[in-house]
Amino acid sequence: MASLFDPERPLWRGLGTLADVLVLSAMWFTASLPLFTLGASTTALYDAVSHCLRGGDSGPWRRFLRTFRRELLPSSLLTVVFGFLLVLLYRGLALLWRGQVAGISGAPVMLAVYAVALVIPTGMFLWMWPLLSRFTFTPLALVKTALQFTFAHLVGTVILVVVTLFSVLVTAWLLFPMLFLPCLTALVWTVPVERAFRRHLPAEDQDNHESN
Repeated sequence: MASLFDPERPLWRGLGTLADVLVLSAMWFTASLPLFTLGASTTALYDAVSHCLRGGDSGPWRRFLRTFRRELLPSSLLTVVFGFLLVLLYRGLALLWRGQVAGISGAPVMLAVYAVALVIPTGMFLWMWPLLSRFTFTPLALVKTALQFTFAHLVGTVILVVVTLFSVLVTAWLLFPMLFLPCLTALVWTVPVERAFRRHLPAEDQDNHESN
């Protein structure tokens, strides 16, 4: 009977992981509500997911809070600037979509080219937060490094953008996936992001980061 309540049993470990997914998603949503904190909350979520859910470290909730507090000020300005830029760019996409619906000549081609071009600024915005979770940057250095990663790991960039937009659209349509999709999205992010990081980190530095 005692073994039934062993926390190392697959059942309890699975329930623990489920609880982490739900709580981390709720923490990310709550921390993102002021909007200018979106960068810090996403940095904290990626840090907790990559080290704890994927890496096996303990204390994902504490790690989220610690990283959020640490990165709140460094990330806020970039969140506001890039967020405003992306809003303008996606408003342009919406206008082109309306042009296509209205049957304006050339709108479909312009829409396709514009949508593909949007992958670059969107990818930069998404790369910033995993990078900030792992390294220390000045704002300009973070922007430069995110741009480099966007092009150097273009397949990974496309994965980040597609997965994120899918999660946003599904959540906007059904709402209830907000309970778990933020955390699961970050978990999918770890696949291309950690592969990219391994190409830029010496083996001993990877071990040090994984132990932190």
